[in-house]
Amino acid sequence: MNKGYLIAHVTVSDPDAYAEYARAAGEAMQEFNPKIVAWSGHYANLEGEAHERHVVFEFSSFDEARRFYESPAYQAARLLRAGAAHGTFVLVEGASL
Repeated sequence: MNKGYLIAHVTVSDPDAYAEYARAAGEAMQEFNPKIVAWSGHYANLEGEAHERHVVFEFSSFDEARRFYESPAYQAARLLRAGAAHGTFVLVEGASL
């Protein structure tokens, strides 16, 4: 089974409110135990809308990544992000090599 990746590109407008989201999202993630593959740091925006934060989470499968995103705990956390940040969140299935 291929891995699943949740990729988030985010620009924060309210750091205090975003910190609450990040705490709640981290708690929601514990059940799913994803691996952090990339986390902000040095990056180059080559095309498209630029964001200030980037993170790639690796899950055991695409379905598991979707289960996390759609989980009640993450959806509650997501409400905390509204108005605190904007961005793009994408689920991608890993390649079979």
